[in-house]
Amino acid sequence: MLAVAALGAACLALSPAGSAVADSGAPVASHCVPGERVLYSCAFPRGVGSLCSDGETVHYRYGPRGKAEIDLAGLPDWSNVRVGDVRGQGNGYERHVRISRGRFHYVVFEGMNGELSESPGRAYSGIAVLEGARGERELITLSCPGRSAHDLSAPLLQERAEAEEPNGPFDMWY
Repeated sequence: MLAVAALGAACLALSPAGSAVADSGAPVASHCVPGERVLYSCAFPRGVGSLCSDGETVHYRYGPRGKAEIDLAGLPDWSNVRVGDVRGQGNGYERHVRISRGRFHYVVFEGMNGELSESPGRAYSGIAVLEGARGERELITLSCPGRSAHDLSAPLLQERAEAEEPNGPFDMWY
């Protein structure tokens, strides 16, 4: 069984130490390596979750700071990578990137509550790990407890990854 421990700013850069830097200038821990762009990164209580790209593919990595225990790469044809975008009332939204391996799905998401929600304008992000051909079993969902670095609307993702099936099992709020 896979290790199931697996598991806002838009302007990002990669520091020499390999940390993502959010627009406030404060570093956000990352498992991205030199030469990769940080598409998402957050320090969770038990590890760092990152989505990284070298321009050709994406990598989902999770593990303790400095040691990714999971490193799941997108396939060369991107057939195991999907992107989703859900819109809600009052201008709320959530976008995600899903990388799948077998019956496991690693979903990196970010969004903002709409004007009609209980906490309008609240930004959030996290990682969900689902199991099953259609993700019918939620194994864990981690909410980023602090600041995250994310750019899940990066052109590379929009150009290379296929969109989720409309109204399909992964076209949802996480």
